[in-house]
Amino acid sequence: MADSNVTATVGGVQAAADLSTFQYHLVRLSAANAVNLAVLAVTSNLLGVLQNKPKSGEFATVAYGGISKVVAGAAITVGDLLTTSTSGRAIVVTSLASGQEMVFGRALTAAGADGDVIPVLLFPPVRWTGAA
Repeated sequence: MADSNVTATVGGVQAAADLSTFQYHLVRLSAANAVNLAVLAVTSNLLGVLQNKPKSGEFATVAYGGISKVVAGAAITVGDLLTTSTSGRAIVVTSLASGQEMVFGRALTAAGADGDVIPVLLFPPVRWTGAA
């Protein structure tokens, strides 16, 4: 795939920890103007996908709109709605009826396994309910 085609990013936030090995992982707002790795699909402070490789205290670029590369946390099918795993990787939403998972995008291609990098159509994180 070509480079990411991100159209909406969050600026002015800093990495709360060393995120230099987590490019294209999901991040959450962890404190005022600070982001850290997203570790829970039900978190309401899911922010988006980390686009750069900031160390602690450095500025982070976080995408929440457009098309971005994302690291998969498991196999994903084209068109799946995605949330975050406990390691900040994209996984398929499993409990839509409960409305407990935050959804951040839709898979544009399939991922065969954990660690694959795929393009995802991003939208601002939202608590999703009902049919996919």
